Amino acid sequence: MLEHRASNKEVPIVPTEIHSPGIESVWAHEGDKEVYFAPQKEAIQPRSDIERLQGSKPKNRVCGLKKGPFIAIVIVLALAIGLGVGLGVGLGVGLKNKSHNSSPQAAAAAYSIGGALDPAYYSTRGAFNGSGIALASESFDGSSHGDLVMYFQHYTGQIRWQQLTDQGQWVGGDITTIVASDARNSTPLSAVAYALNKTSTWHVFYIDTNNTLRQKSNSNTSNVWVEGPLSKQNYKVYDADQVGMQACWYGSDYGDSDYAHTPLPSSGDTSNASITNFQEVGMHMWYASDNQTFQQLGWRAGDVQWTSQGTWPNKNGHAGVGCYSWGAGTVTYVMMVNLENTVEFWWKDTNTNLSSTTGHPINEWVNSESPFSLVTPSSTDTPSAASIAINNVQPSTSLGYTNIFYAQDGATDNVVGYNITWNAENTTISGAPFTVDGKPGLPGTHLSVTAEPSSSGGNNLYVFYQTGGSDITEFTRDIVSGQWTDYVLPVPN
Repeated sequence: MLEHRASNKEVPIVPTEIHSPGIESVWAHEGDKEVYFAPQKEAIQPRSDIERLQGSKPKNRVCGLKKGPFIAIVIVLALAIGLGVGLGVGLGVGLKNKSHNSSPQAAAAAYSIGGALDPAYYSTRGAFNGSGIALASESFDGSSHGDLVMYFQHYTGQIRWQQLTDQGQWVGGDITTIVASDARNSTPLSAVAYALNKTSTWHVFYIDTNNTLRQKSNSNTSNVWVEGPLSKQNYKVYDADQVGMQACWYGSDYGDSDYAHTPLPSSGDTSNASITNFQEVGMHMWYASDNQTFQQLGWRAGDVQWTSQGTWPNKNGHAGVGCYSWGAGTVTYVMMVNLENTVEFWWKDTNTNLSSTTGHPINEWVNSESPFSLVTPSSTDTPSAASIAINNVQPSTSLGYTNIFYAQDGATDNVVGYNITWNAENTTISGAPFTVDGKPGLPGTHLSVTAEPSSSGGNNLYVFYQTGGSDITEFTRDIVSGQWTDYVLPVPN
């Protein structure tokens, strides 16, 4: 029996085999299982992390401690270092400074969310406070053209899904839609879907309670969730409340030509885009192995297991990862946050028919801001004319990309969008960034984004993140311009 903490009580969960109710989709869903819940006390609306960082504290607690122990600690420290009142001021402001502060309280606040800040903030209804969020599309099936599926962590700890129907309503999220019951608190979620040989397949990735990477897989030929090969390979993830993990499809525009989608993101006139595309298809995976290192794995269609493809040092292991590797040409992109809270844009050209040059190496990862190879930096490299980076993001920001690149701003906690023109060493940000209108996200909220054809014949942007702690909020806008609308998804208790 698995036990998952929600609020200050244990909720026993009895996992059983999951069967799909028959929904055919892209990027994963479904379920048919029984779950026993212990009798619950009356649910209390959880306070958000925003309220906590603004000074709201549990009764009889100061900085997470009861008043008695806290006062004793302050007195001892004050006598030891002679700071008197100054110490109390330092402790009082520590939780509010999310970066560039060496205090343990500030570091904990910058890289924690929900119940990790204080048990009072474990959700007692709706979504988990700090839920991972992942999106999938059902565009492979003409009968549900353009529908979305959203994966999230329920307050019980289970990974569940909800579907956006043709009528524009969100359904699901109950105990019949459970994908996994062994996820760790605040696990990041990633979903990948594709169609090959007329078979639609989708995968959901998460981190379990043993900090192990897990993969659940399904297809329209089985409609049953099974363990993917990654689950059996025992890759251990950095043990932290907020940790980076992302899977990404690469090659051939999500597979077969029957996949319907928004227009592909803008690309520059690269030298090889019109000559050749990816000759193989598969998935990449990036995950943090410690607070400053990511590992990269790869899987090609037909492989029986994932293989290690390299190490990424000097990256913020608490932050998310973005990627783009399904467009024209043979260049793939990955976006990571460095140790100075700056988003870096890396690219790699796999077209071995071209000759490597100093400015455009082949089969090497290159930073668009400073074109030095990840593996073999050379002092003879000359800086590129183009430079792209995004400074001052939230220290544990998620990153998302589909047509528009998104990150959470470090000063305001707003989610900001950037229009990227992809062109290897000449990749640029086009136009001015824009803010997703609505409430700021919880500091360090997971987010997920996509773009989908609309019923009117246009295309819409979708951005999902948490604003209060037990919610999953959807923000929608036309892909060209217009006002953002927001909607809090109904999450069954």
